[in-house]
Amino acid sequence: MRLDAEAARNLLADAWDRWARRCAELADDDWSAPTRCTGWDVAALIAHVCPEPTMFDRLAEAITDPPAAVTDAAILLRRFNEPDGVANTGADALAERAVTAAAALTPQTAAARFTETAERLRANHTRADTVIAYPFVDSTTLAVITETALMESTVHLLDLAAAVGGVDPSPEALRATRDLLIAVPDPTVAVEALAGRAAPSTALPAIR
Repeated sequence: MRLDAEAARNLLADAWDRWARRCAELADDDWSAPTRCTGWDVAALIAHVCPEPTMFDRLAEAITDPPAAVTDAAILLRRFNEPDGVANTGADALAERAVTAAAALTPQTAAARFTETAERLRANHTRADTVIAYPFVDSTTLAVITETALMESTVHLLDLAAAVGGVDPSPEALRATRDLLIAVPDPTVAVEALAGRAAPSTALPAIR
């Protein structure tokens, strides 16, 4: 069962708090430890997922008129992960940006950013159905952006845990991420793969 918008917002804030606490504890060896994300050490992984407090201002500036072109996070992810979608065509550039951004980041500044954005998210009560201009799909809702951000934060928190330990996503965030990801493939393909009627490769991975 997919989350409602308020629950997603609270879980995302909690996820950022978990990132903040673990970043604040990272030693130098942890910061440079390799991760299972090819080409990224822990610093690059954190640089990729660490939110900027200014994003709230950018979102406010991006508010546009309804209706939204995409109102479901699973559809957004499906489009992004098509063979010619941005998750594939822009993957190399995204990876390089994270490596570059990591050079200007420290565990302490990352922790501060996660903490500030979590606080601002909790204090932000913009309607979840607010329509936002969004790259590659024209427009979507704040609810979709929040649900997608929770998924990404949760998946990458598992990457951080695999690299240096000391942190876990909340059970609620894991369930929400599972429910979103299973909604990305075609339903018949997903059911047949999960029921053992088709090879898992037909449905997995759901995202890059």
